[in-house]
Amino acid sequence: MVRMQRLLVIIFFALTVTALQNCDEHRSRNSSEDDFFGHTLDTTFAHAVTIAYSDSSISVSNPFDTLGVTISIDGGDVVVNSTITGTEIQYVLSGKISDGIFKIYSAYKFGLVFNGVSITNDNGPAVNVQSSKKVSVNIVYGTNNRLIDGASYVTTTEDQKAALFSEGQLSFSGTGLLKVKGNYKHGIASDDYIYIKESSIDIVAVASDGVHANDYFAMESGYLNIVASGDGIECEEGFIAILGGRITVNSIDEGITASYEEGDISVTPYIQITGGTIHVTTSGTKAHAIKSESHTTINSNETITLTVLGPGAKGIKTGGNLTLINNSITITTGGNAYYDGSASDIVSSSGIDCDGHFLMEQGTVTVTSSGTAGKGINIDSTMVMNNGTISVTTTGAGYIYGSLTSEAKAIKCDGAITINDGTIMVSSADDGIKSETALTINGGTVTVTKSYEGLEAPFVTMNNGNASVTASDDAVNTTYGNGGEAVDGSLLTFAGGTIALNSSDGDAIDANGNIEMTGGVVIAQGPKVYPEVAIDCNGNFNISGGLLIASGPNAGPMIEATSTTSTQYTALIKINSNVSPGRLFNIQDSEGNSLVTYAPIRVAYYFVFSSPLLQNGATYKVFTGGNCTGATVTNGLYSGGTYSGGTQKGSFTISSKVTTATL
Repeated sequence: MVRMQRLLVIIFFALTVTALQNCDEHRSRNSSEDDFFGHTLDTTFAHAVTIAYSDSSISVSNPFDTLGVTISIDGGDVVVNSTITGTEIQYVLSGKISDGIFKIYSAYKFGLVFNGVSITNDNGPAVNVQSSKKVSVNIVYGTNNRLIDGASYVTTTEDQKAALFSEGQLSFSGTGLLKVKGNYKHGIASDDYIYIKESSIDIVAVASDGVHANDYFAMESGYLNIVASGDGIECEEGFIAILGGRITVNSIDEGITASYEEGDISVTPYIQITGGTIHVTTSGTKAHAIKSESHTTINSNETITLTVLGPGAKGIKTGGNLTLINNSITITTGGNAYYDGSASDIVSSSGIDCDGHFLMEQGTVTVTSSGTAGKGINIDSTMVMNNGTISVTTTGAGYIYGSLTSEAKAIKCDGAITINDGTIMVSSADDGIKSETALTINGGTVTVTKSYEGLEAPFVTMNNGNASVTASDDAVNTTYGNGGEAVDGSLLTFAGGTIALNSSDGDAIDANGNIEMTGGVVIAQGPKVYPEVAIDCNGNFNISGGLLIASGPNAGPMIEATSTTSTQYTALIKINSNVSPGRLFNIQDSEGNSLVTYAPIRVAYYFVFSSPLLQNGATYKVFTGGNCTGATVTNGLYSGGTYSGGTQKGSFTISSKVTTATL
């Protein structure tokens, strides 16, 4: 314990130096623990009781001594008893005491003014408010203030658990600086709520939480810097609301948490962030930067940066829904997966872990996960993205414990994923985007630059937008996960938009059920070698609209095209001499109009082409090589432009729904 205390003290002062170098001018008023300069101001306060501490004597001015305010002094200990009601007395504290306390019992709300005061108590809190009434704490502009409690407290029946403790509400204001060191348990604690406006507060909590509130914690403005061996900010039986200011937390356990888990349905332990710059770093096992047992809502134009380094840690963890209305969130996870014997399961880190629904309306979310089996975004219910940008990178290897395995997936959702607009960018060591239910793309841009399997769900539907998927195994896979060659009832639907699929060692399109294509553009770059193919469909591939171009290696009988039950015609063209990577493949009608110009990424033996332009009985020419100018290129498909200079490989005539020609 002593070693932990020393370590946290060292960390605290290192962070203080950093803050002094980077924060605004007011931070220069900070002072070291050895040399304290309070900068007490000659300021007049209404209804004031002044208490000036020193190690030699304590000076008190109490104009209410005959009206119900009694003050007793024993060495460095000051105890106030106030029976006055109707007048909010201001207790103005200044000076320095090396072993003392300010303790108060009050029947009415009051003010506590820190006017350049330093209180250190070797065996108890520095400030102990034994009153359930509201305390308005004024940290006077231009002053430095410091509160330090003891590592152990004298036994008492009264509740006391922080360097600054209150039975009632604590409301902070004033632009001065307050430094708090909690050696016994918490830095600042209230059995009611804590509210911060304007103030600059630095806290190191050696034993537990930096700020510990019961009913709620709210911050409107100011600076709050916390180093804690427990939680940074915890609300035990209520909510957390951050409206503005700047919060920096370095904690072992949770960074910011609404932790209530009991059965009282009147308590909703949610977190709401509508402003403020937030930086949280946690290092403990299964720690969370932001955690609520209920829902979390973020609607802020300011930045949120979360770094979780411990095994199984989470950036944002919600017991309910997560709603991102407007935000700029960067999450970094570095902890490895491990086997949790108490849960009999593997626990892995993730940037976002949502037990409810995930809704993103606008803003940016960037997640980087480097630990083994680390997840980017993990959702138990549904995911809906209406706009904004999500970028997820996972680089960790898989984790195996006995018969259990866990992989590093970028976006994983037990419910349906619906993408209506916005941008998703994924680079994953395993799955790119996976849903156990359905994945629907209605708009926006989805880019998977690296993955084992790119898009996976029992039902995948491309209605509109643009998708580009690169995978080492299947680029898109519709499956219930049962494996085998049986038709499992899953469905892959292409209805609109453009989807570019690229698989190096698997199938570009792998459907364990049926495929329905009614529109859009599908570009499928198949693998390097047999037995994998561009299109692998256990059921029927019915096409009635849209443009399909696919290429793959010589896989013999494994080569598939669309089904003969389709209403749109398809040509399956095999080139005996193969087409080398980057070399153009072109089909023209009898008048020399190009129907398709395409360049395979890898050596291609066959091409599957379907388009409404293919007509029964018509003859088409096939060219390879040449060049195409003035075109835009998407995954090898040239749109627009002029093709010329190719070598004719032969021709074919459409004679059935699927016409096969070997040239």
